[in-house]
Amino acid sequence: NGGIVFDDPVSSLDHRRRERVAARLAAEATKRQVIVFTHDIYFLNILVEGAKQVGVPYATQSLEKRSTGYGVPNPELPFEGMNVTKRIGWLKNQQQAIAKVFKSGEEPEYRRLTSEAYKMLRITWERAVEEVLLRQTILRFRKGIETQRLAGVVVEDADYAAIDAGMSKCSNYEHDKAMEGGAAMPEPDELLADISLLDDWRRKTQDRGDALAKKRK
Repeated sequence: NGGIVFDDPVSSLDHRRRERVAARLAAEATKRQVIVFTHDIYFLNILVEGAKQVGVPYATQSLEKRSTGYGVPNPELPFEGMNVTKRIGWLKNQQQAIAKVFKSGEEPEYRRLTSEAYKMLRITWERAVEEVLLRQTILRFRKGIETQRLAGVVVEDADYAAIDAGMSKCSNYEHDKAMEGGAAMPEPDELLADISLLDDWRRKTQDRGDALAKKRK
């Protein structure tokens, strides 16, 4: 029953075998502590899903390189592993950093960081379609479809309009053409407003879905 530690246990394995390893580790975690180090975001996600399925508690964190050295623990995952709420929090923190650069007059760095922020905002809108609008009925890193979650799903005209507008605006600034073509980058306040639009839509859509699921069930 001693704890076990794995370092990149799925290196060079195909998707099917990674899924089998994740299921085996999740099953083993019902009997003892299992610690896994991995660079593979896909494997991380299916490992978490496996833990949920067998009902074992789990914790995730990342290790980073900082000025103090390598392997510094961070209780948060990298952006790719965050859910929508945490991604929005990350974007708001990034907006504050961009505002400082903007105030300092460092135009090239401000344009680069703003372009990157809109790229991340676009990715977050995409994740929100899966996680918020479709209520995790389908997730890109999870096998199968959880049809019971459809009880809280409805797509209104306003949802389409919000998603289309948000994605379209992000596309104007997150591609190389925005940098090369000299497109005027939004100022920090406008970036914050665009992030807040997603946050407000997320909150309203989740509340609506919760109420709808309760009514349908």
